[in-house]
Amino acid sequence: MTERLARQYPPPDTVEDTTALEKTSSQEDTVWVADVAPEDAAITPASVPANDAAVSTLRTEDTTLGDTAGKAETAAQPSDISEVEHSLSSRWIIWLGGVAFALGGAFMVKYSVDAGLLSPGVRVTLGTIFGILMTGAGEVLRQRRALVPLLRDAPDYVPSAIAAAGLSLSFTAVYAAFALYQLLPALVAFGLLALFSLASSFLALRHGRFFAILGVLGGLVTPALVSTGSGNAWALFPYLLIIVATCLWISRQRAWLEIAVPTLVLAALWVLVWIFTNWGPGDILPTGLYLILLTTANSYMAQGASPDRQNIPTLQGLMPSHWITFISDIASLVCMLLLVSIVRLDHYSSLGIMLVTLNLAVHAHAVYRSAENDVAGIFAIASILFLFSTWHVPDFFEIQATLTGHNFQQFAWSPIAPPGMEKFITLVALYALGIGSVLFWICPRLLRTGVWASVGVATPILLLIITYWRVMDLEQNLPFAMVALGLCLAFTFAVTRMRQLDSTAQNVPVAAYASGATAALALAFTMILRDAWLSFALALELVALAYIWRKTEVSGLRRLALLLAVAVLCRLFLNDAVVEYHGEGPMPVFNWLFYGYGLTAVLFAVAAKIFETNGIQDRLLTVLKAGAILLFISFISLEIRVLFSEGGTLTSEPTGFEIAVQTLNWSLATLVLLWFEIQTDDKVLRALRRVMTALSVGALLVGGGLWNNELFDLEPDDSLPLFNLNFLQLLLPAFIFAAKAYLTYKAGRSGSAKRYGAVTFLVFWLWMTVEVHQFFGSSDWKGYGYSMAWLLYAIGLLSLGLRRQVSQIRMGGLAVLSIVVLKVFLIDMSELEGLARALSFMGLGGALIGIGYLYQRIKPTGKSVSAPS
Repeated sequence: MTERLARQYPPPDTVEDTTALEKTSSQEDTVWVADVAPEDAAITPASVPANDAAVSTLRTEDTTLGDTAGKAETAAQPSDISEVEHSLSSRWIIWLGGVAFALGGAFMVKYSVDAGLLSPGVRVTLGTIFGILMTGAGEVLRQRRALVPLLRDAPDYVPSAIAAAGLSLSFTAVYAAFALYQLLPALVAFGLLALFSLASSFLALRHGRFFAILGVLGGLVTPALVSTGSGNAWALFPYLLIIVATCLWISRQRAWLEIAVPTLVLAALWVLVWIFTNWGPGDILPTGLYLILLTTANSYMAQGASPDRQNIPTLQGLMPSHWITFISDIASLVCMLLLVSIVRLDHYSSLGIMLVTLNLAVHAHAVYRSAENDVAGIFAIASILFLFSTWHVPDFFEIQATLTGHNFQQFAWSPIAPPGMEKFITLVALYALGIGSVLFWICPRLLRTGVWASVGVATPILLLIITYWRVMDLEQNLPFAMVALGLCLAFTFAVTRMRQLDSTAQNVPVAAYASGATAALALAFTMILRDAWLSFALALELVALAYIWRKTEVSGLRRLALLLAVAVLCRLFLNDAVVEYHGEGPMPVFNWLFYGYGLTAVLFAVAAKIFETNGIQDRLLTVLKAGAILLFISFISLEIRVLFSEGGTLTSEPTGFEIAVQTLNWSLATLVLLWFEIQTDDKVLRALRRVMTALSVGALLVGGGLWNNELFDLEPDDSLPLFNLNFLQLLLPAFIFAAKAYLTYKAGRSGSAKRYGAVTFLVFWLWMTVEVHQFFGSSDWKGYGYSMAWLLYAIGLLSLGLRRQVSQIRMGGLAVLSIVVLKVFLIDMSELEGLARALSFMGLGGALIGIGYLYQRIKPTGKSVSAPS
């Protein structure tokens, strides 16, 4: 029989949508392989294979047809004008003729009404019969045409246009009989219109997608056009399910994306329409079953569109490779959210919870049957999380009249109170136990064992967090911590059982459950600890993840550790609440900073050491190393703030001594970073060193340069000469920058050496000037002191530059000497008097003569050494 059908209906050269379909001998259904099928063409019987034998015949001739088409295309390329002419003459004119014919029938009916020739009953009856005859005539013409060899392969739109016009005429006549003349009861009219819609959908297999569009619009709009007034959900949703399933099946057979999309949109829209217009007690069962079956039909419709979902066992394989897969995923998610919404509308009844459970079971079976359904299964679990996270949140439309703004937010997210709390906790426990146990049991049998093991770990943890949030409002609670500890023990047991399977494929599940155990333990700490202890617990989790990664080498653990490290750093650096961790009053010397920043920095460093392998520097190691350094520097800086600020808190006003110590601290941090950077050539250390250099230079400018600069202080300073704030904030940083200039010079970094040397030169000069200012106070000899100090500084620089043959140092000395000369002749001559003025000029003269003599004795070689010796 199949061979006879294949011989009777051989595949044509140009058939609508056959290029968009690919059916293998091992598949019963068409596979989506193209986004959009070719432009509409009349489908002959040969274009619709009767069974697998016909499909096999079509596939065996595919290569020959492709070669012939390729040769014909290269032989002659029709011009654009010819293509437009062919399209107008063979397609659009015929379809316009069909539309005109249908309108002519409508005008004929109108004329008969205006002239009073026929009664309304006769008119609609004749219109219906005439439409059916036209539809049949179009089908007969299509079949007759297929038997003529000369016309069989050429596209012809005449039969489809006639059939479409007839079907539209019949649909219009029946609707007129109901809406205009009240000749038909609503139930009969509803049934006839639904029958015409289904007929249009099935005729689409033979006449093209235009009939499918008629079927979708007619079938899904009919309930809005014809209402029985009963408001019966049991009558509406089974009908919609039949129409939707038919349209989705046809869109799958022909790879019609433009049919599948409006079908899914209208199918979901009907649920919203029903909720806002007709929702009543008892509607949850038909509506819920409709949503579950709609999700199932949607999953079937998109099967085969993204082959990677059946082959690639990683998260990458879940990415949709076809538009219909993406649309199907969105439709599944919307249906599940609607299911959760109607459960809420039904006040979390037992029937609603059973429907959610049924949806979960259906998708669990689908996931177990095929890896292609993994995304829908994940969405089903996500809907459970959404259900509990929004539990008892009131409808905004119900309370907006009484609560607005902040009051609404407080009411909506307030903790769950009895009696709803008992039901909430019971259901959470059952779902967490059920989902976790089932996924643990079937995980080794699934393609994506790692993904589902991670889902099986994450779901109970997230449900526990949601319960802790909704019941306790994230307050400290020992019973919840004990539950988290029990979860840790359960995951540890799962690790031991997974390791007994003795398969390398189980490394990822083992890592997932081990990570879940550490996460549950960290969560237990979180529930009994607060503030910085949470950051410390999360950092401890980092070390645990690093140890698990070292044992399993599962790459996903590195990504998880990266997210966790970023969360810890954001919590400690971008969280303004850290200043309130201590509460009121000054902080003691030993405070939360030691474990919040100090120990956390150590844990970051330990995790980085464990994660480091083969010298590879990835993003995780960058974050861990940088985080450890920043946390340690922040710990020292914040501890200095606590010790030396006015009020002994993180928000107290700074003192001059604190600013001086902070400047020294940041300068030392820069030196240490530079040392390790030179030893390891680490890019992370280089970036942090540059940041800390900018910060320390800024501290020198703001601290010793402006804030604590005694040159701008009009009040006398009683501090000791030399050993004072200037010693901490200027002299010691100057020596530190000199050491950095020396290190960079030895490392061959001339640019950095010059910059560090310049900072040393300026800071030391500033320190000398401030010390002279403090020593002389308001004495008339202060101006002479400046001149002598600067002159000695210039002589020292010139001597050092000449002996070490470093031109930059000599240039610095000459610059200082030039300023001294200008000062003596322009300022000292007018402001100094008596012995001070005489000594100033004599000292300058002697120094200039001595420098000249020094240049004669130690002649510069002309070589330019780019950095200090």
